Amino acid sequence: MKRKKWTIAKGDPVAEKKICAELGLSPVIARILVNRGLKDVESVNLFLNPSLTRLENPMAMADMDIAVERVLTALDLKEKIVVCGDYDADGITSTALLVSFFKEIGIDAEYYIPERGSDGYGLSIKAVETLASNGAKLLITVDNGISAFEAADRAKSLGLDLLITDHHLPGTKLPQAVAILNPNRVDCGYPFKGLAGVGVAFKLATAVRTGLYRRGVEKAKLPNLKKLLDVVAIGSIADAAKLSDENRIMTSFGIEELSKTQKSGLLAIKEVAGLNGTATCRDIGFGIAPRLNAAGRLGRADICVELLLTDDRLRAREISLKLDEENNRRKKTQAEVFKLAMQMAENTFDPENDKVLILGSDGWNAGVIGIVASMMVEKFNVPVALVCFDGETGRGSARSIQAFDITGGLNATSDKLIRFGGHKMAAGFSVTLKNFDDFKKNLLTFANEKLSSEDTAPAIDIDLAVSPVDLDMELIKKIHSLAPFGTGFAVPVFASHKVGTKNFKIMGANGQHVKFTLENGAEAIGFNMAELLLEKGMLDGPLDIAYTPEINKWRGTERIQLRMIDARPARETD
Repeated sequence: MKRKKWTIAKGDPVAEKKICAELGLSPVIARILVNRGLKDVESVNLFLNPSLTRLENPMAMADMDIAVERVLTALDLKEKIVVCGDYDADGITSTALLVSFFKEIGIDAEYYIPERGSDGYGLSIKAVETLASNGAKLLITVDNGISAFEAADRAKSLGLDLLITDHHLPGTKLPQAVAILNPNRVDCGYPFKGLAGVGVAFKLATAVRTGLYRRGVEKAKLPNLKKLLDVVAIGSIADAAKLSDENRIMTSFGIEELSKTQKSGLLAIKEVAGLNGTATCRDIGFGIAPRLNAAGRLGRADICVELLLTDDRLRAREISLKLDEENNRRKKTQAEVFKLAMQMAENTFDPENDKVLILGSDGWNAGVIGIVASMMVEKFNVPVALVCFDGETGRGSARSIQAFDITGGLNATSDKLIRFGGHKMAAGFSVTLKNFDDFKKNLLTFANEKLSSEDTAPAIDIDLAVSPVDLDMELIKKIHSLAPFGTGFAVPVFASHKVGTKNFKIMGANGQHVKFTLENGAEAIGFNMAELLLEKGMLDGPLDIAYTPEINKWRGTERIQLRMIDARPARETD
Protein backbone atom coordinates (compact mmCIF):
# COMPACT_ATOMS: atom_id res chain seq x y z
CA MET A 1 0.00 0.00 0.00
CA LYS A 2 1.40 3.37 -1.06
CA ARG A 3 2.18 5.64 1.88
CA LYS A 4 0.68 9.12 2.00
CA LYS A 5 2.92 12.11 2.47
CA TRP A 6 2.12 14.16 5.56
CA THR A 7 2.41 17.90 5.07
CA ILE A 8 2.31 19.86 8.32
CA ALA A 9 1.36 23.50 7.77
CA LYS A 10 3.96 26.08 8.76
CA GLY A 11 1.34 28.62 9.78
CA ASP A 12 2.13 32.30 10.26
CA PRO A 13 3.51 32.89 13.78
CA VAL A 14 3.23 36.69 13.56
CA ALA A 15 -0.42 36.61 12.45
CA GLU A 16 -1.28 33.90 14.98
CA LYS A 17 0.26 35.84 17.85
CA LYS A 18 -1.72 38.97 16.95
CA ILE A 19 -4.99 37.04 16.64
CA CYS A 20 -4.42 35.39 20.02
CA ALA A 21 -3.58 38.71 21.70
CA GLU A 22 -6.44 40.78 20.29
CA LEU A 23 -9.22 38.18 20.26
CA GLY A 24 -8.21 36.00 23.19
CA LEU A 25 -8.09 32.81 21.14
CA SER A 26 -5.89 29.82 21.91
CA PRO A 27 -2.79 29.24 19.75
CA VAL A 28 -4.34 26.04 18.35
CA ILE A 29 -7.49 27.86 17.21
CA ALA A 30 -5.41 30.69 15.73
CA ARG A 31 -3.31 28.19 13.77
CA ILE A 32 -6.43 26.47 12.39
CA LEU A 33 -7.85 29.81 11.20
CA VAL A 34 -4.58 31.03 9.70
CA ASN A 35 -4.13 27.75 7.85
CA ARG A 36 -7.50 28.42 6.19
CA GLY A 37 -6.56 31.88 5.00
CA LEU A 38 -7.90 33.96 7.90
CA LYS A 39 -4.77 35.90 8.76
CA ASP A 40 -5.97 39.23 10.15
CA VAL A 41 -8.08 40.19 13.14
CA GLU A 42 -10.90 41.71 11.07
CA SER A 43 -11.44 38.64 8.87
CA VAL A 44 -11.31 36.33 11.91
CA ASN A 45 -13.81 38.52 13.76
CA LEU A 46 -16.22 38.45 10.81
CA PHE A 47 -15.76 34.71 10.49
CA LEU A 48 -16.50 34.06 14.16
CA ASN A 49 -19.59 36.29 14.10
CA PRO A 50 -21.60 35.48 10.96
CA SER A 51 -24.52 37.80 10.26
CA LEU A 52 -27.35 37.60 7.75
CA THR A 53 -26.98 41.36 7.26
CA ARG A 54 -23.72 40.63 5.44
CA LEU A 55 -25.39 38.64 2.67
CA GLU A 56 -24.93 40.22 -0.75
CA ASN A 57 -27.72 42.21 -2.39
CA PRO A 58 -29.44 39.78 -4.79
CA MET A 59 -30.13 42.64 -7.19
CA ALA A 60 -26.40 42.65 -7.99
CA MET A 61 -26.96 39.43 -9.94
CA ALA A 62 -27.40 39.90 -13.69
CA ASP A 63 -31.06 39.69 -14.84
CA MET A 64 -32.42 39.66 -11.28
CA ASP A 65 -34.59 42.73 -11.92
CA ILE A 66 -36.13 41.03 -14.96
CA ALA A 67 -36.64 37.78 -13.04
CA VAL A 68 -38.40 39.52 -10.15
CA GLU A 69 -40.70 41.43 -12.48
CA ARG A 70 -41.62 38.23 -14.36
CA VAL A 71 -42.46 36.36 -11.14
CA LEU A 72 -44.58 39.25 -9.85
CA THR A 73 -46.39 39.40 -13.19
CA ALA A 74 -47.18 35.69 -12.85
CA LEU A 75 -48.51 36.42 -9.37
CA ASP A 76 -50.71 39.26 -10.66
CA LEU A 77 -52.07 37.27 -13.61
CA LYS A 78 -52.37 34.01 -11.64
CA GLU A 79 -50.26 32.25 -14.27
CA LYS A 80 -49.21 28.66 -13.80
CA ILE A 81 -45.57 28.38 -12.70
CA VAL A 82 -43.62 25.12 -12.78
CA VAL A 83 -40.31 24.84 -10.95
CA CYS A 84 -38.04 22.48 -12.91
CA GLY A 85 -35.41 20.91 -10.70
CA ASP A 86 -32.77 18.21 -10.75
CA TYR A 87 -32.64 14.76 -9.17
CA ASP A 88 -29.76 15.43 -6.76
CA ALA A 89 -29.98 16.94 -3.28
CA ASP A 90 -29.10 20.44 -4.51
CA GLY A 91 -31.81 20.32 -7.17
CA ILE A 92 -34.32 18.78 -4.77
CA THR A 93 -33.78 21.40 -2.06
CA SER A 94 -33.80 24.20 -4.66
CA THR A 95 -37.16 22.99 -5.95
CA ALA A 96 -38.68 22.65 -2.49
CA LEU A 97 -37.41 26.09 -1.48
CA LEU A 98 -39.04 27.94 -4.38
CA VAL A 99 -42.30 25.97 -4.30
CA SER A 100 -42.57 26.61 -0.55
CA PHE A 101 -41.74 30.30 -0.94
CA PHE A 102 -44.21 30.74 -3.79
CA LYS A 103 -46.96 29.12 -1.74
CA GLU A 104 -46.37 31.65 1.04
CA ILE A 105 -46.77 34.60 -1.34
CA GLY A 106 -49.90 33.20 -2.96
CA ILE A 107 -48.54 31.28 -5.96
CA ASP A 108 -49.59 27.63 -6.15
CA ALA A 109 -46.54 26.50 -8.13
CA GLU A 110 -46.05 22.97 -9.39
CA TYR A 111 -42.74 21.16 -9.77
CA TYR A 112 -41.07 18.81 -12.21
CA ILE A 113 -38.05 16.57 -11.54
CA PRO A 114 -36.62 14.49 -14.41
CA GLU A 115 -36.06 10.77 -14.01
CA ARG A 116 -32.36 9.98 -14.39
CA GLY A 117 -32.81 6.84 -16.47
CA SER A 118 -35.50 7.87 -18.96
CA ASP A 119 -35.19 11.67 -19.02
CA GLY A 120 -31.53 12.29 -18.34
CA TYR A 121 -30.11 15.45 -16.83
CA GLY A 122 -31.77 18.84 -17.05
CA LEU A 123 -34.73 20.29 -18.90
CA SER A 124 -35.67 18.36 -22.04
CA ILE A 125 -37.79 19.17 -25.09
CA LYS A 126 -40.22 16.43 -24.04
CA ALA A 127 -40.64 17.98 -20.59
CA VAL A 128 -41.21 21.45 -22.05
CA GLU A 129 -43.88 20.14 -24.41
CA THR A 130 -45.64 18.21 -21.64
CA LEU A 131 -45.62 21.15 -19.23
CA ALA A 132 -46.85 23.53 -21.93
CA SER A 133 -49.74 21.20 -22.80
CA ASN A 134 -50.68 21.16 -19.11
CA GLY A 135 -51.09 24.92 -19.05
CA ALA A 136 -47.76 26.18 -17.73
CA LYS A 137 -46.91 29.79 -18.60
CA LEU A 138 -43.60 30.20 -16.77
CA LEU A 139 -40.92 27.58 -16.23
CA ILE A 140 -38.25 28.28 -13.62
CA THR A 141 -35.24 25.97 -13.64
CA VAL A 142 -33.24 25.44 -10.47
CA ASP A 143 -29.76 23.89 -10.35
CA ASN A 144 -29.92 23.34 -14.12
CA GLY A 145 -30.76 25.04 -17.39
CA ILE A 146 -27.54 26.80 -18.33
CA SER A 147 -26.91 24.22 -21.08
CA ALA A 148 -30.55 23.51 -22.01
CA PHE A 149 -30.37 25.13 -25.46
CA GLU A 150 -32.78 22.84 -27.30
CA ALA A 151 -35.35 22.91 -24.51
CA ALA A 152 -35.09 26.70 -24.31
CA ASP A 153 -35.65 27.04 -28.05
CA ARG A 154 -38.69 24.76 -27.84
CA ALA A 155 -40.12 26.74 -24.93
CA LYS A 156 -39.84 29.95 -26.92
CA SER A 157 -41.51 28.40 -29.96
CA LEU A 158 -44.43 27.37 -27.74
CA GLY A 159 -44.76 30.86 -26.23
CA LEU A 160 -43.61 29.57 -22.87
CA ASP A 161 -41.45 31.87 -20.75
CA LEU A 162 -38.29 30.34 -19.29
CA LEU A 163 -36.45 31.72 -16.26
CA ILE A 164 -33.15 29.93 -15.64
CA THR A 165 -31.51 29.78 -12.21
CA ASP A 166 -28.29 27.77 -12.17
CA HIS A 167 -24.75 27.78 -10.83
CA HIS A 168 -22.99 25.46 -13.24
CA LEU A 169 -20.33 27.01 -15.43
CA PRO A 170 -21.85 28.47 -18.62
CA GLY A 171 -20.34 28.08 -22.06
CA THR A 172 -19.63 30.87 -24.50
CA LYS A 173 -23.32 31.02 -25.47
CA LEU A 174 -26.40 31.25 -23.24
CA PRO A 175 -29.82 29.68 -23.85
CA GLN A 176 -32.79 31.82 -24.86
CA ALA A 177 -34.68 32.84 -21.71
CA VAL A 178 -36.46 35.85 -20.22
CA ALA A 179 -33.79 35.89 -17.51
CA ILE A 180 -30.75 33.81 -16.58
CA LEU A 181 -29.61 33.95 -12.96
CA ASN A 182 -26.13 32.50 -12.63
CA PRO A 183 -23.32 34.19 -10.66
CA ASN A 184 -20.81 32.50 -12.97
CA ARG A 185 -21.99 34.34 -16.08
CA VAL A 186 -19.05 36.31 -17.47
CA ASP A 187 -21.22 39.44 -17.57
CA CYS A 188 -22.50 39.01 -14.01
CA GLY A 189 -21.05 41.34 -11.40
CA TYR A 190 -22.37 39.41 -8.43
CA PRO A 191 -19.48 39.37 -5.90
CA PHE A 192 -19.70 35.75 -4.73
CA LYS A 193 -19.38 33.07 -7.40
CA GLY A 194 -19.57 29.99 -5.19
CA LEU A 195 -23.32 29.65 -4.59
CA ALA A 196 -24.88 26.22 -4.97
CA GLY A 197 -28.06 25.90 -7.00
CA VAL A 198 -30.13 26.24 -3.83
CA GLY A 199 -28.21 29.41 -3.00
CA VAL A 200 -29.19 30.98 -6.33
CA ALA A 201 -32.82 29.94 -5.73
CA PHE A 202 -32.67 31.57 -2.28
CA LYS A 203 -31.39 34.77 -3.89
CA LEU A 204 -34.38 34.82 -6.23
CA ALA A 205 -36.75 34.34 -3.28
CA THR A 206 -35.01 37.15 -1.40
CA ALA A 207 -35.32 39.53 -4.34
CA VAL A 208 -39.00 38.68 -4.94
CA ARG A 209 -39.73 39.28 -1.25
CA THR A 210 -38.08 42.70 -1.51
CA GLY A 211 -40.14 43.40 -4.62
CA LEU A 212 -43.34 42.64 -2.72
CA TYR A 213 -42.27 44.90 0.13
CA ARG A 214 -41.65 47.74 -2.30
CA ARG A 215 -45.15 47.18 -3.64
CA GLY A 216 -46.46 47.96 -0.17
CA VAL A 217 -46.92 44.50 1.33
CA GLU A 218 -46.43 44.69 5.10
CA LYS A 219 -43.31 42.99 6.46
CA ALA A 220 -45.43 40.95 8.86
CA LYS A 221 -47.21 39.38 5.87
CA LEU A 222 -44.02 38.48 4.02
CA PRO A 223 -42.32 35.07 4.34
CA ASN A 224 -39.60 34.63 6.96
CA LEU A 225 -36.74 33.63 4.69
CA LYS A 226 -34.62 32.47 7.61
CA LYS A 227 -36.93 29.46 7.82
CA LEU A 228 -35.76 28.41 4.35
CA LEU A 229 -32.10 28.28 5.28
CA ASP A 230 -32.33 24.68 6.54
CA VAL A 231 -32.74 23.44 2.97
CA VAL A 232 -30.10 25.92 1.76
CA ALA A 233 -27.65 24.29 4.18
CA ILE A 234 -28.62 20.78 3.06
CA GLY A 235 -28.31 21.56 -0.65
CA SER A 236 -25.08 23.52 -0.29
CA ILE A 237 -23.31 20.87 1.79
CA ALA A 238 -24.63 18.03 -0.37
CA ASP A 239 -23.27 19.76 -3.48
CA ALA A 240 -19.87 20.35 -1.81
CA ALA A 241 -20.21 24.11 -2.21
CA LYS A 242 -17.27 26.01 -0.76
CA LEU A 243 -18.12 27.02 2.81
CA SER A 244 -16.85 30.57 2.61
CA ASP A 245 -18.44 34.01 2.34
CA GLU A 246 -22.22 33.80 1.81
CA ASN A 247 -22.29 30.01 1.83
CA ARG A 248 -20.78 29.97 5.31
CA ILE A 249 -23.30 32.49 6.62
CA MET A 250 -26.32 30.72 5.12
CA THR A 251 -25.07 27.28 6.16
CA SER A 252 -24.35 28.39 9.73
CA PHE A 253 -27.85 29.76 10.20
CA GLY A 254 -29.33 26.89 8.19
CA ILE A 255 -27.83 24.30 10.53
CA GLU A 256 -29.36 26.21 13.45
CA GLU A 257 -32.75 26.02 11.74
CA LEU A 258 -32.29 22.33 11.00
CA SER A 259 -31.41 21.63 14.64
CA LYS A 260 -34.70 23.09 15.89
CA THR A 261 -36.90 22.34 12.88
CA GLN A 262 -40.53 21.35 13.28
CA LYS A 263 -40.99 20.63 9.57
CA SER A 264 -42.52 17.19 9.16
CA GLY A 265 -40.21 16.04 6.38
CA LEU A 266 -36.98 17.10 8.03
CA LEU A 267 -38.03 15.65 11.39
CA ALA A 268 -38.82 12.33 9.72
CA ILE A 269 -35.61 12.03 7.72
CA LYS A 270 -33.54 13.03 10.77
CA GLU A 271 -35.25 10.32 12.81
CA VAL A 272 -34.70 7.63 10.18
CA ALA A 273 -31.06 8.68 9.85
CA GLY A 274 -30.62 8.43 13.63
CA LEU A 275 -29.90 12.14 14.04
CA ASN A 276 -30.88 14.10 17.11
CA GLY A 277 -29.76 17.18 18.95
CA THR A 278 -27.64 19.86 17.32
CA ALA A 279 -27.14 19.19 13.62
CA THR A 280 -23.71 19.19 11.98
CA CYS A 281 -22.29 19.19 8.47
CA ARG A 282 -21.49 15.51 8.96
CA ASP A 283 -25.15 14.83 9.77
CA ILE A 284 -26.13 16.43 6.48
CA GLY A 285 -23.31 14.97 4.41
CA PHE A 286 -23.59 11.40 5.69
CA GLY A 287 -27.15 11.22 7.01
CA ILE A 288 -29.58 13.43 5.12
CA ALA A 289 -27.98 14.06 1.72
CA PRO A 290 -27.34 10.38 0.81
CA ARG A 291 -30.98 9.54 1.46
CA LEU A 292 -32.23 12.43 -0.66
CA ASN A 293 -29.78 11.51 -3.42
CA ALA A 294 -30.64 7.80 -3.32
CA ALA A 295 -34.10 8.25 -4.81
CA GLY A 296 -32.71 10.13 -7.80
CA ARG A 297 -29.92 7.63 -8.31
CA LEU A 298 -32.13 4.56 -8.45
CA GLY A 299 -35.65 5.84 -9.15
CA ARG A 300 -37.62 9.07 -9.04
CA ALA A 301 -36.67 12.03 -6.86
CA ASP A 302 -40.17 13.57 -6.84
CA ILE A 303 -40.89 11.98 -3.48
CA CYS A 304 -37.96 13.86 -1.95
CA VAL A 305 -39.54 17.18 -2.89
CA GLU A 306 -42.84 15.90 -1.52
CA LEU A 307 -41.04 14.99 1.71
CA LEU A 308 -39.66 18.51 2.13
CA LEU A 309 -43.05 20.10 1.42
CA THR A 310 -45.49 17.86 3.27
CA ASP A 311 -47.17 18.78 6.56
CA ASP A 312 -48.40 15.20 7.00
CA ARG A 313 -46.15 13.49 9.56
CA LEU A 314 -47.34 10.00 8.67
CA ARG A 315 -46.63 10.59 4.98
CA ALA A 316 -43.24 12.09 5.87
CA ARG A 317 -42.39 9.00 7.90
CA GLU A 318 -43.50 6.73 5.04
CA ILE A 319 -41.34 8.57 2.50
CA SER A 320 -38.32 8.67 4.83
CA LEU A 321 -38.48 4.92 5.37
CA LYS A 322 -38.65 4.40 1.61
CA LEU A 323 -35.63 6.67 1.13
CA ASP A 324 -33.77 4.66 3.76
CA GLU A 325 -34.51 1.48 1.81
CA GLU A 326 -33.37 3.15 -1.42
CA ASN A 327 -30.18 4.29 0.27
CA ASN A 328 -29.41 0.76 1.43
CA ARG A 329 -30.06 -0.50 -2.10
CA ARG A 330 -27.80 2.26 -3.42
CA LYS A 331 -24.99 1.14 -1.11
CA LYS A 332 -25.25 -2.42 -2.38
CA THR A 333 -25.32 -1.36 -6.03
CA GLN A 334 -22.46 1.05 -5.45
CA ALA A 335 -20.31 -1.69 -3.88
CA GLU A 336 -20.96 -3.98 -6.86
CA VAL A 337 -20.02 -1.32 -9.42
CA PHE A 338 -16.94 -0.32 -7.42
CA LYS A 339 -15.75 -3.93 -7.36
CA LEU A 340 -16.19 -4.28 -11.13
CA ALA A 341 -14.53 -0.93 -11.84
CA MET A 342 -11.56 -1.79 -9.62
CA GLN A 343 -11.12 -5.08 -11.47
CA MET A 344 -11.08 -3.21 -14.78
CA ALA A 345 -8.64 -0.64 -13.41
CA GLU A 346 -6.22 -3.34 -12.28
CA ASN A 347 -6.06 -4.63 -15.85
CA THR A 348 -5.96 -1.33 -17.76
CA PHE A 349 -4.67 1.50 -15.56
CA ASP A 350 -0.97 2.36 -15.39
CA PRO A 351 -0.57 4.49 -12.23
CA GLU A 352 3.06 5.27 -13.02
CA ASN A 353 2.30 6.90 -16.38
CA ASP A 354 -1.42 7.69 -16.59
CA LYS A 355 -2.67 10.86 -14.90
CA VAL A 356 -6.37 10.11 -15.42
CA LEU A 357 -8.43 6.92 -15.14
CA ILE A 358 -11.19 6.42 -17.72
CA LEU A 359 -13.41 3.34 -17.76
CA GLY A 360 -16.61 2.36 -19.54
CA SER A 361 -19.05 -0.54 -19.25
CA ASP A 362 -22.59 -1.50 -20.17
CA GLY A 363 -23.06 -3.33 -16.88
CA TRP A 364 -23.11 -0.40 -14.48
CA ASN A 365 -25.93 1.56 -12.89
CA ALA A 366 -25.69 5.17 -14.09
CA GLY A 367 -27.06 6.43 -10.79
CA VAL A 368 -24.01 5.41 -8.76
CA ILE A 369 -21.07 5.95 -11.09
CA GLY A 370 -20.49 9.46 -9.71
CA ILE A 371 -20.00 8.10 -6.19
CA VAL A 372 -17.85 5.25 -7.48
CA ALA A 373 -15.72 7.76 -9.40
CA SER A 374 -15.19 9.67 -6.14
CA MET A 375 -14.18 6.46 -4.38
CA MET A 376 -11.66 5.70 -7.11
CA VAL A 377 -10.22 9.22 -6.90
CA GLU A 378 -9.60 8.48 -3.21
CA LYS A 379 -7.97 5.19 -4.16
CA PHE A 380 -5.70 6.40 -6.99
CA ASN A 381 -5.48 10.17 -6.41
CA VAL A 382 -6.03 10.95 -10.10
CA PRO A 383 -9.11 12.31 -11.92
CA VAL A 384 -11.58 9.54 -12.77
CA ALA A 385 -14.21 9.37 -15.51
CA LEU A 386 -16.67 6.46 -15.60
CA VAL A 387 -19.14 5.83 -18.41
CA CYS A 388 -22.24 3.64 -18.32
CA PHE A 389 -23.22 2.57 -21.84
CA ASP A 390 -26.74 1.74 -23.02
CA GLY A 391 -26.44 0.64 -26.61
CA GLU A 392 -24.51 3.16 -28.71
CA THR A 393 -24.45 6.01 -26.18
CA GLY A 394 -23.08 6.36 -22.69
CA ARG A 395 -23.58 8.65 -19.71
CA GLY A 396 -20.48 9.62 -17.82
CA SER A 397 -19.56 11.05 -14.45
CA ALA A 398 -16.15 12.53 -13.72
CA ARG A 399 -14.54 13.48 -10.42
CA SER A 400 -11.22 15.22 -9.97
CA ILE A 401 -8.38 16.27 -7.68
CA GLN A 402 -7.54 19.82 -6.64
CA ALA A 403 -4.81 20.21 -9.25
CA PHE A 404 -7.02 19.43 -12.26
CA ASP A 405 -10.08 21.20 -13.70
CA ILE A 406 -12.12 18.26 -14.97
CA THR A 407 -14.63 20.43 -16.84
CA GLY A 408 -11.70 22.08 -18.60
CA GLY A 409 -10.44 18.63 -19.49
CA LEU A 410 -13.79 17.67 -20.99
CA ASN A 411 -13.86 20.94 -22.91
CA ALA A 412 -10.49 20.05 -24.44
CA THR A 413 -12.07 16.99 -26.05
CA SER A 414 -15.60 18.35 -26.46
CA ASP A 415 -15.63 17.47 -30.17
CA LYS A 416 -15.84 13.82 -29.09
CA LEU A 417 -18.71 14.39 -26.64
CA ILE A 418 -22.44 14.78 -27.15
CA ARG A 419 -22.58 17.26 -24.28
CA PHE A 420 -20.93 17.99 -20.95
CA GLY A 421 -21.11 20.36 -18.00
CA GLY A 422 -20.13 20.79 -14.39
CA HIS A 423 -17.51 22.28 -12.09
CA LYS A 424 -13.77 22.11 -11.58
CA MET A 425 -14.06 19.04 -9.35
CA ALA A 426 -17.10 17.22 -10.81
CA ALA A 427 -18.80 16.96 -14.17
CA GLY A 428 -21.25 14.94 -16.21
CA PHE A 429 -21.11 14.14 -19.90
CA SER A 430 -22.50 11.98 -22.71
CA VAL A 431 -20.44 10.17 -25.34
CA THR A 432 -21.08 7.72 -28.17
CA LEU A 433 -19.52 4.28 -28.13
CA LYS A 434 -17.93 5.14 -31.49
CA ASN A 435 -16.10 8.16 -30.01
CA PHE A 436 -15.23 6.65 -26.63
CA ASP A 437 -11.69 5.50 -27.50
CA ASP A 438 -10.81 8.87 -29.04
CA PHE A 439 -12.29 10.61 -26.00
CA LYS A 440 -10.13 8.49 -23.70
CA LYS A 441 -7.02 9.19 -25.75
CA ASN A 442 -7.63 12.95 -25.85
CA LEU A 443 -8.44 13.32 -22.15
CA LEU A 444 -5.46 11.18 -21.16
CA THR A 445 -3.12 13.29 -23.32
CA PHE A 446 -4.54 16.50 -21.86
CA ALA A 447 -4.24 15.27 -18.25
CA ASN A 448 -0.71 13.95 -18.75
CA GLU A 449 0.33 17.38 -20.05
CA LYS A 450 -1.30 19.26 -17.16
CA LEU A 451 -0.49 17.04 -14.18
CA SER A 452 2.85 16.19 -12.61
CA SER A 453 3.73 13.22 -10.43
CA GLU A 454 3.71 15.58 -7.46
CA ASP A 455 0.12 16.60 -8.26
CA THR A 456 -1.04 12.98 -8.05
CA ALA A 457 1.04 11.92 -5.05
CA PRO A 458 -1.28 11.03 -2.14
CA ALA A 459 -0.90 13.53 0.68
CA ILE A 460 -2.55 14.63 3.91
CA ASP A 461 -2.59 18.27 4.98
CA ILE A 462 -2.08 18.55 8.73
CA ASP A 463 -2.73 21.66 10.80
CA LEU A 464 -0.14 21.00 13.47
CA ALA A 465 1.56 18.30 15.50
CA VAL A 466 0.39 17.97 19.10
CA SER A 467 0.57 15.54 21.96
CA PRO A 468 -2.78 13.85 22.64
CA VAL A 469 -2.56 15.01 26.26
CA ASP A 470 -2.83 18.62 25.05
CA LEU A 471 -6.25 17.96 23.51
CA ASP A 472 -8.61 18.37 26.43
CA MET A 473 -12.41 18.53 26.25
CA GLU A 474 -12.50 22.33 26.42
CA LEU A 475 -10.14 22.76 23.47
CA ILE A 476 -11.96 20.20 21.33
CA LYS A 477 -15.26 21.99 21.97
CA LYS A 478 -13.62 25.26 20.89
CA ILE A 479 -12.38 23.56 17.73
CA HIS A 480 -15.88 22.31 16.95
CA SER A 481 -17.31 25.78 17.54
CA LEU A 482 -15.56 26.77 14.29
CA ALA A 483 -18.02 24.59 12.35
CA PRO A 484 -19.46 24.19 9.79
CA PHE A 485 -16.57 22.30 8.24
CA GLY A 486 -16.57 21.19 4.64
CA THR A 487 -15.33 22.19 1.21
CA GLY A 488 -13.21 25.32 1.53
CA PHE A 489 -13.02 25.05 5.32
CA ALA A 490 -11.68 21.60 6.04
CA VAL A 491 -12.13 19.83 9.34
CA PRO A 492 -8.93 20.29 11.41
CA VAL A 493 -6.38 17.49 11.22
CA PHE A 494 -3.66 16.92 13.81
CA ALA A 495 -0.67 14.62 14.02
CA SER A 496 0.76 12.94 17.10
CA HIS A 497 4.11 11.20 17.03
CA LYS A 498 5.39 8.11 18.82
CA VAL A 499 2.12 7.16 20.49
CA GLY A 500 1.84 3.82 22.23
CA THR A 501 -1.24 1.66 21.70
CA LYS A 502 -3.12 -0.89 23.78
CA ASN A 503 -6.44 -2.75 23.73
CA PHE A 504 -6.30 -3.06 19.93
CA LYS A 505 -9.64 -4.27 18.51
CA ILE A 506 -10.90 -5.21 15.06
CA MET A 507 -14.48 -4.07 14.41
CA GLY A 508 -17.12 -4.05 11.69
CA ALA A 509 -19.08 -6.75 9.93
CA ASN A 510 -16.13 -7.42 7.62
CA GLY A 511 -13.40 -6.60 10.12
CA GLN A 512 -12.58 -3.38 8.31
CA HIS A 513 -12.47 -0.96 11.27
CA VAL A 514 -10.08 -0.69 14.21
CA LYS A 515 -10.09 0.82 17.66
CA PHE A 516 -7.38 1.13 20.29
CA THR A 517 -6.49 3.09 23.40
CA LEU A 518 -3.55 5.45 23.60
CA GLU A 519 -1.22 5.43 26.59
CA ASN A 520 -2.89 8.56 28.00
CA GLY A 521 -6.32 6.88 27.90
CA ALA A 522 -7.69 8.60 24.80
CA GLU A 523 -9.52 6.37 22.35
CA ALA A 524 -8.56 6.23 18.66
CA ILE A 525 -10.84 4.79 16.00
CA GLY A 526 -10.00 4.12 12.37
CA PHE A 527 -12.80 3.42 9.91
CA ASN A 528 -11.70 1.20 7.00
CA MET A 529 -8.15 1.24 8.38
CA ALA A 530 -7.78 -2.40 9.43
CA GLU A 531 -5.90 -3.35 6.26
CA LEU A 532 -3.37 -0.56 6.84
CA LEU A 533 -2.81 -1.19 10.54
CA LEU A 534 -2.54 -4.96 10.15
CA GLU A 535 0.33 -4.64 7.68
CA LYS A 536 3.48 -6.44 8.75
CA GLY A 537 5.41 -4.41 11.30
CA MET A 538 2.82 -1.68 11.83
CA LEU A 539 2.03 -2.64 15.42
CA ASP A 540 5.51 -3.71 16.47
CA GLY A 541 6.17 -0.34 18.10
CA PRO A 542 4.76 3.15 18.61
CA LEU A 543 2.81 4.89 15.85
CA ASP A 544 2.53 8.30 14.27
CA ILE A 545 -1.17 9.03 13.73
CA ALA A 546 -3.05 11.70 11.78
CA TYR A 547 -6.56 12.34 13.05
CA THR A 548 -9.46 14.64 13.76
CA PRO A 549 -10.32 15.07 17.46
CA GLU A 550 -13.97 14.46 18.31
CA ILE A 551 -16.25 14.13 21.30
CA ASN A 552 -17.99 10.78 21.50
CA LYS A 553 -21.34 11.07 23.30
CA TRP A 554 -22.72 7.81 24.63
CA ARG A 555 -25.46 7.31 27.23
CA GLY A 556 -25.06 10.76 28.69
CA THR A 557 -21.27 10.68 28.94
CA GLU A 558 -18.68 12.46 26.82
CA ARG A 559 -15.28 11.04 25.89
CA ILE A 560 -12.47 12.28 23.68
CA GLN A 561 -12.16 10.24 20.52
CA LEU A 562 -9.51 10.59 17.82
CA ARG A 563 -10.93 9.72 14.39
CA MET A 564 -7.86 8.49 12.53
CA ILE A 565 -7.14 9.41 8.94
CA ASP A 566 -3.76 7.73 8.57
CA ALA A 567 -1.10 5.93 10.59
CA ARG A 568 2.48 4.85 10.12
CA PRO A 569 5.29 3.33 12.21
CA ALA A 570 6.83 6.09 14.31
CA ARG A 571 10.30 5.42 12.94
CA GLU A 572 9.21 6.65 9.49
CA THR A 573 9.72 10.25 8.33
CA ASP A 574 8.34 12.20 5.36
